[in-house]
Amino acid sequence: MALIGDIRKRSGLLIAIIGIALAAFILGDLLSNRSPRQGVNTIGNINGEPILATTFNQKVDENIEARKMNTGNENLTAEEQFQIRQSTWEQLVNESILFDEVNKLGLTISKQELDDQIRGRNPHSYIQQSFRDPETGAFDPANVLSFLQNLDNVDPQMKQRYLTIEKAIKDDRLKTKYNNLVSKGFYVPAAFAKRDYEARTAKISARYYGASYTSIADSVVKITDADYEKFYKENKHKYQQEASRDIEYVTFDILPSAEDREKISRDVQKLYAEFVTTDNLVSFVNTTSDVRYDSTWMKKGSIPYQMDSIMFNSAPGVTFGPYIENNMYNMARLVDVQTRPDSLKASHILVTYAGTNVNPAVTINKIQASAKADSILNVVKSSAAKFDELATSMNDDQTAAKTNGDLNWFVDGAMVPAFNNAVLNGKVGDVVKVETQFGFHIIKITGKTTPVKKVRIAMVKIGIEPSSRTIQDVYTQASQFAIESKDAEGFNKKIEEKGFTKRLAERISIDQNNLPGIAQAREIIRWSFDEKNKIGAISPVFDIEGRYMVALLKEKREKGVPTIDQLKEFIEPLVKRDKKAETLIAEINKNITSLADLDMGYRSLGMKADTSELAFAASNLPGYGKEDQVMGILFTLKEGQLSKPIKGNQAVFVVVADKITPAPPKDDLTAEKRMISNAFRTRAQRETTEALKRKAEIEDNRLMFY
Repeated sequence: MALIGDIRKRSGLLIAIIGIALAAFILGDLLSNRSPRQGVNTIGNINGEPILATTFNQKVDENIEARKMNTGNENLTAEEQFQIRQSTWEQLVNESILFDEVNKLGLTISKQELDDQIRGRNPHSYIQQSFRDPETGAFDPANVLSFLQNLDNVDPQMKQRYLTIEKAIKDDRLKTKYNNLVSKGFYVPAAFAKRDYEARTAKISARYYGASYTSIADSVVKITDADYEKFYKENKHKYQQEASRDIEYVTFDILPSAEDREKISRDVQKLYAEFVTTDNLVSFVNTTSDVRYDSTWMKKGSIPYQMDSIMFNSAPGVTFGPYIENNMYNMARLVDVQTRPDSLKASHILVTYAGTNVNPAVTINKIQASAKADSILNVVKSSAAKFDELATSMNDDQTAAKTNGDLNWFVDGAMVPAFNNAVLNGKVGDVVKVETQFGFHIIKITGKTTPVKKVRIAMVKIGIEPSSRTIQDVYTQASQFAIESKDAEGFNKKIEEKGFTKRLAERISIDQNNLPGIAQAREIIRWSFDEKNKIGAISPVFDIEGRYMVALLKEKREKGVPTIDQLKEFIEPLVKRDKKAETLIAEINKNITSLADLDMGYRSLGMKADTSELAFAASNLPGYGKEDQVMGILFTLKEGQLSKPIKGNQAVFVVVADKITPAPPKDDLTAEKRMISNAFRTRAQRETTEALKRKAEIEDNRLMFY
């Protein structure tokens, strides 16, 4: 419930039902960065079209609010902000390259088509989701018509959200049209369908003999730089990579020293002496504690176990502590003890006025609102049966109006104080007028649970933090380490001398935000991708999550084909495999030259013999897995023919096509055509944008901004 939620959270009114629903479908959450590098005003360039930083930041601001509204969370974490920022870029790229194509083709959405998507018999899913009743989940087209008829009179923010949804519908329809154009433009010739049918249906009964690469120990295989070079030239196109970095780093934790702890302990003891005797307890807590005073009434079992018994069995004024918990000193003082209901129930009629921000359309002033509330109260007191009717027709809380003003049960203390106290102190059945920051409420008290014993406790929490001197000492230590390291050799030498722990982060991507065990490491990742830094560079001291950090740039990989040195370790097993294949092929050629040699030859070489009926479309070779080369050569053989040695993935093979069973003749290839077309259309829906992205010219300057 919109208003109810705000009364409970004490954070101002949320938007009524339609606005909330619409907000859930704002597309393209964006986040901004406030400090782009001097002299740079574009965050990127897509096919010659610049993306201005100011434009990006504006979209960011809009979508921060959208995310907050969708989640009900006013505070996004740094990681959430980073991920939204990343998805923002992806969305901008995808939309730009797609709609470039759409514009070239002249695809449009007519007014009639858009109207059908909004008010037609089968409206767009965005509309159906946005105009569902939050209680029943049902979509009512009448709500859409009513909303559109009053569009010029609704809250401007709500109107803007609707226009955003309308644009999203247009964009979605254009994307659908483009994908349909691509997918339905695919034609399957009869020759393709026939080839596919035969590949799946023709069979070969085959014998295959494998000389496994494991029959030769890796230790006996000697490979040279020429072997690496040969493999690299033949296969480097298979190893396309994105840009990445490897770093080694040392962290310096900023922890309170023994002297810091001793001083904090002395200070806490002095504060405790004042805490016990102070008359202005709330002010004392708010000026000394790291956490502000909390006036919540607590029931038994809801406070720290160390003091639960004392607080519930003592008179106001008793104190407890100081004690350490979660790296904080805690001290508590019992303020009051009362017997109070755990939950309350009420209905209300809200009369708001201009300036409360409940409803910008309301123009009456505070005096007029109070008078209106008085008249409603008089009517209800003279006729209790009128409450439900007025709670529906005259309630400025539109969500509560749908339930005749009923707010249902709420926890004691959850509402704003004036509202909560009115229900708490009144009797069930009472109707009272109360003023809050939202306006004037006519409240009918409808229920209270059985009262239970509750306590109100003043808590002072003092963090055990390092002193400024300790922080400076740790910074000096980190700075000295960075200065004296100079290069990779010095970095490792200093680590060994000082007994530091070195950590490694491999294949860091340019759009990464964290490192192992370090959630917010964006600044050091940006440093690692700075073009000025060469392999072996030592970073400045970074302040990350309450620790200092110094890094060594160990490896740089640029987008595209990696260097042979970067691939060497990875391809070594494959280079050895190729050397083994050369040896095995030579041995097979020496021992097996014809079918007559096969039986004795494969036995003398220790080859494994298998038989199977195989189809060309099945790339897996039973007993070995994926062996495309073997399957391809097998289906080129004539019946009874022996192949030459074939270098496979797991072994070197020779194969014999014992019996070939051609595919049965088939004139009607409709099913095959449909199957191939459906497969293509599925791919088109999924991969069209990625294909456009691969051919687009995209300049990404995000690293210069955040």
